[in-house]
Amino acid sequence: MLLHAKNGSIRIGDTDMDYVSFGKGNNVLIMLPGLADGLATVKGMALTLALTYRAYARDYSVYVFSRKNDIPENYSTWDMAEDQAKAMKALNIAKANVMGVSQGG
Repeated sequence: MLLHAKNGSIRIGDTDMDYVSFGKGNNVLIMLPGLADGLATVKGMALTLALTYRAYARDYSVYVFSRKNDIPENYSTWDMAEDQAKAMKALNIAKANVMGVSQGG
């Protein structure tokens, strides 16, 4: 597929977390979307996101993660970080550059 774009999902506890990946670089870049992710997740958006952020695809293997699909009441930023760490571990990502998009960075 163009830019090696793929849609994926990782099991996190009793729910799952959608993500897309693209690029073929040796370094990993993780992008975390902001509030718009609550309206529309990254599910099925691999090609669109790969084309939008294609400038990163040569130097990075890029992963764009949504929040997990079933968010409990009182879900905190700390909880989100823990879930992100679980997703990274499941994908064997030990080290990455992380960029927040529209989240205050």
